[in-house]
Amino acid sequence: MLKAAFRIAWKDIIGDFRRRATLSSMLFFAIAVLVVFQAALEPDRQEAARILPGLLWITVLFTSLVGLGRVFQAEEEDGALEGLLLSPMPRGVLFLGKWWGNLLLTILLEILLLPMMLVLFNVDAWGELPILFSILILGTLGLSGLGVLLAALTQSARSRETLLALLLLPLVVPLLISGVQASSALLAGEMDTLWPWLRLMAIFDVVYLVMAPWAFGWLVDA
Repeated sequence: MLKAAFRIAWKDIIGDFRRRATLSSMLFFAIAVLVVFQAALEPDRQEAARILPGLLWITVLFTSLVGLGRVFQAEEEDGALEGLLLSPMPRGVLFLGKWWGNLLLTILLEILLLPMMLVLFNVDAWGELPILFSILILGTLGLSGLGVLLAALTQSARSRETLLALLLLPLVVPLLISGVQASSALLAGEMDTLWPWLRLMAIFDVVYLVMAPWAFGWLVDA
């Protein structure tokens, strides 16, 4: 079953690199958001360090919506989704493959996004970059899992991108707040307040990722 999930994820990643669709769209959107924030706020170095966590997580959240809106696009265009659903593998395996594919693309985006933000906003946080990236991955686990579930729910809707955003944003607010607070604590050097926020993020990840495979099977069979 894990091999089947890996093949689904690998198909999505290779297909995206061949079409240059999802990752390139997410990257260009993220760059546009950063440029708009920089032009609108024009923060000095001290102010940039204070607002960087919020800008980082807002950029990741809205850029993730671009990728999540395309999770089932290839199968829908090729008429292959029903073929996957008719296969004998459990529905959770299909969710796992789609989640892995979206998760890897989002992590690749974050690898490119973090250094760009530090350079663009002139924030000296290169020493904290590995831990900051780890916090991003922790938040991305739950964000991507919940997003793939809601993408399955909205993939046949007429205005699926809008509906996906309306459903995802309220549900992911606790994870977003925890990520911003954890990142702020890290950049401020307040390690005592960092760990409670990380534990809260881990709790939300577990809740989302335990719920999502079961709910995914129910949604696609409904």
